[in-house]
Amino acid sequence: MIYVDSHVHTRHSSDGKDPVRAIVDEAREKGLYYLATTDHLDLDLKLGHNRSPIPWKHIDLAAYRAEWLEARAELEKEDSPLKFRFGIEAGFSDEPQVMEAYRKVLADYPFDVVINSVHFVDGWDVYFPNAFFLKSRKRIYGDYLDNILKSLDAPYPYDIVAHIGYVTRNAPYAKKALFYADFPEKFDAILHGIIERGKALEVNTHTTLYPSEEILRKYYEYGGRKISFGSDSHHAELCKDYEKTCAMLKEIGFTHFSVFTAHEEELVPIG
Repeated sequence: MIYVDSHVHTRHSSDGKDPVRAIVDEAREKGLYYLATTDHLDLDLKLGHNRSPIPWKHIDLAAYRAEWLEARAELEKEDSPLKFRFGIEAGFSDEPQVMEAYRKVLADYPFDVVINSVHFVDGWDVYFPNAFFLKSRKRIYGDYLDNILKSLDAPYPYDIVAHIGYVTRNAPYAKKALFYADFPEKFDAILHGIIERGKALEVNTHTTLYPSEEILRKYYEYGGRKISFGSDSHHAELCKDYEKTCAMLKEIGFTHFSVFTAHEEELVPIG
């Protein structure tokens, strides 16, 4: 089995734990073929009108790049076969000053892979309970999907659309899961939009499966074939649930994961 992981956080993310070298060592121990570190670049929070209920450490990109280069140099010295790539997770906001800042920052660094993610609805990260205060399930889930649809037209380069379903993670509703039947038009617009733009849909296993198997089947039915695997690891969880996820994807019909180097796609067999 060929192991790849395209969504991994280091201590340079506000919620990350490990130095880059520790993650590289874990990747080597687990026999990964491809590893991309993709720390959070939260310009949606830093420059937009979004808020966080807790103190937030914003990434020092120069420090992240320097530590990444040091780890890569060690791999080259050891003649390691691991394909180690430099990435970022860009939190989307449709505010013009945020999008312009992303354009500039992403042009300043040689990222191999950029993950496009949505965390905020109505100014609050849906990880936190206050995001759901006095909001119905239909409203906040619908607004979340609308934000994902907007993010597909982000005016800066990205390769992967991340963790569709993140809004459900800490949702307080009795009916917590997000189903296609709840918002068929919104899901269709997102899935067709990903396909039309040639982007990869992420299969994320950080807490549960995002998107759900139901949505992955819809994506495949519509002709979607580009998928990436991301553990979204924040501490020693590379390739979480990898074998089980690969078996499910192969049963649907998927044959390859997409991985990226300098935004160029490589297809890696699943399983």
